[in-house]
This record gives sequence, structure tokens and C-alpha cells, in this order.
Amino acid sequence: MKNYLKKEYPFIAIAILAFFSRFLFLNYPTEIVFDEVYFEKLTNSYLTNEYYFDIHPPLGKMIIVGTAYILGANPSENKDEVLFKIGESFNKKDLFSLRFASAFFGSLFIILIYKLVLAIGLSRKAAFLGSFLVLFDNSFLVQSKFILVDVFLLFFGFASIYFFVLAEKSSKKRILFYIISAVFAGLSFSVKWTGLSFWALIIILFLVKFLKDFKLKEFLKKIVIFIIVPFLVYFLVFTIHFMVVYKPASPEFQKTFFGSAENTRTLPLLNKFIENNKLMYKYNSGPVGTHPDASKWYEWPLMKKPIWYWVKNLDGKTANIYLLGNPLIWWAVSFAVLASLLIIFFNRFRKKLPPLIYFFIFGYFLNLLPFILVNRVTFLYHYLPSLIFGILILVVLYEKLLKNLPFPLYLGFLICVLILFLFLSPLSYGFPTSPQTYQMYKELFF
Repeated sequence: MKNYLKKEYPFIAIAILAFFSRFLFLNYPTEIVFDEVYFEKLTNSYLTNEYYFDIHPPLGKMIIVGTAYILGANPSENKDEVLFKIGESFNKKDLFSLRFASAFFGSLFIILIYKLVLAIGLSRKAAFLGSFLVLFDNSFLVQSKFILVDVFLLFFGFASIYFFVLAEKSSKKRILFYIISAVFAGLSFSVKWTGLSFWALIIILFLVKFLKDFKLKEFLKKIVIFIIVPFLVYFLVFTIHFMVVYKPASPEFQKTFFGSAENTRTLPLLNKFIENNKLMYKYNSGPVGTHPDASKWYEWPLMKKPIWYWVKNLDGKTANIYLLGNPLIWWAVSFAVLASLLIIFFNRFRKKLPPLIYFFIFGYFLNLLPFILVNRVTFLYHYLPSLIFGILILVVLYEKLLKNLPFPLYLGFLICVLILFLFLSPLSYGFPTSPQTYQMYKELFF
């Protein structure tokens, strides 16, 4: 028992730090931050059963509101007023309740990465490295501390991959793990359509394997699971959504989102589902917007455009929150991705890498593809799924090619990552800084 606990010390430390870092100062600032401006209205819709339309599938909002309701959040009395603005004050208790789900899933996600690295056959040392890099990346911290849905997409998407890996390793529970993987894939694109990349990644892998061994019966079995189950999950999410928001929306409420009242006439469930998804497609493929912090996909690996989330002046100091990654992690990932593309052309090194390295490389670029093809406003946080695949590539390269490096180099890298995380933490947590310190941040990163 003692030996087992000793082996698990790194995992226990990662788990504790994950929850501590995400829940630390969770109700600070007690003001609206970035896209939290939309969620007070959406919360009220669920809690008052009033229909609303959103440009993304509803699962992320359902998780946030369901958790907040359990924790005692109350709907606002002013549900027809204009949307909140960044920096407006908000009830401290309700804010904690609404941010709870993101922090919780953000913490679980770090644990998931640790388990995923072990599942693909790498060492505990490699698992610690991968989860450590997610834990101390400032961008993942920020996305996990506020009322935002991207962390759900990441958790469900990589949970789908985790159970897919377990299925490939198991014989007795293979079908069960495939079904669980398919459920998580469906949950991922029930948060945002970009979660379809995780589903597509698995489908493509099945096709590749089929072309190698031509086992038609086995192939059809897997395809049926991964087509029927995810889309049943997606439809079920909308079914629950329509069951909760069954009251017609007031024209004033709809105008706060889209400038015109949406027709919310009573329709059969399937018709509502189809119409809602058509409208989502319409708004997502509509006119291109602009934003001062918008960036293009090719700028993301170098972290060109951090996103401003919040600012407040306090007694001569300035408190800011930015979506800004840990530079050492982002640069190391960019190097690892480029190195992996070169290494696979050299037989000597390629033989040392597991087949999953191709899966991760493909996952990295597949998650960039939607933002390469569409002409719409995009932001740095759209890079996060690719970044996780990049971290997994980095971990595989370390385990298979650099594992014999002296331990001080491994430890030194981790210490540098931690130091940079702490250096940038005032911009992640919103701690007040002097004008001189803030100017230094601007010169270095903005």
C-alpha cells in the first residue's frame, strides 16, 4: 500500500494543484469578464423556462446553469434589460455558482490528460510532464475560471479519445469503451460544432484501419456505434433544452441577442431541432465580424494576439485579465510539432515512435482546419484543442527520444514553466500591478 501511494504522489500532487489553482479566487473579480456578458441572460432563460436561441449547441450552457441552480443561483428580475457590459458588478454568490462548472471541469481535464498519457502506454514521468504543462499554462487557467464553455468541449473531446484508446487496448470491454467514447464525442460537439473534430478524427482512423485489414464486419460495427450514438446524444441534448425552455420569448429579450425577434411558434420536436440547427448554421456562416483582439490561425502558435478579458483601476494600480498562454509551453509545442513532422521522414527515429504519434499530429492540424477554411472572426482560444494535441506530441517525443536526458534538465524545464506561470499569474487572476509592471507586460507580450 505504501509503495502504491508513493507511486501515486505525483498524480495526487497534480490533482490537488489542479483544483486549487482553478478554484482560487473563483468569485474574483465580482464583475463581468469577457463573454460572461451573455450568460446572465441565458441563465435567466433556463431558470424562468423562457425560450432563447444561441449560435452554439446548448450543452455548455445547460451544464453551467444546472450546476448554478444546484448551488442556489437565482434568476434576475431584469431579464429584458440590455446585456451586461464587461466590468459591471454581479452578485458574488451567483457568480461563484455560475463559474463553478468551468473550474470543476477545468480541474478534471488536467487529471484526464495524466490518465490519457498513461493509457497510451507512456510512463508516469511522461504523464506528470503532460498534465503539468496543462496545469501551468495560463490560457487554460483563464478559460477554466470564468463562465465560458470551451473547457467542456476539451474535456469531452479528449475523454472520447481516452476511452477510444482503452477500447483499442481491451478485448472484453471493447464495445463498452467504444460506446462511452462515442457518447463523449457527441457531448463534445453538443457544446460547439468545432467538437466534431474529435468525432471525425476517430472516424478517419477507423477508415485507415479498414483499408489495411478489410474486416468489413468489425468496421461496420464501429461505424454504426460512432454514427448513431454521438448523434443520438446530440439530439437528446436539444430535446432536454426544448423541454426546459418551453415558454415563448419576449421580442425584447430576443432583440438583445440578434436585433430582431425570432419566431418561437410551437413546432413538433423534430421541426424545432431542424429549425434551430439551420439558424445556428446561418449565424455561424454569416457576415464576418471584427474585433481588436481577433487573430488568424497562423498567428496562434506564436501567441501573437492575447485577448483582453477585463480591466479595473485600483488606487493607482491596474488590474487586468488576459487570455495569454505560457510562452515556454507554446514555443516548446510549436517546436515539437515541427520536429515530429521532420522525424517521421527518418526511419531510425520513426521506428521509436508509437503509431499514436500520427493520430496526435493529425489531431493537431484537424483542429486548425475549420479556422483555415472559414472566413470569420477567430481568437487565440480557438487554438487550445490543437495545443493539447501539441502537448501530447511533445510528451511522446520526450518519452521515446529524450527520456535518457539528465534528470536536472527535465526538472529545470518544469521549474522554468512554473516560474513563467507565476510571472504571468497577475494577468490570469487579475491581480493589481503598478503602471511600470503592466508596461513591462505590454512590451513583452502585446
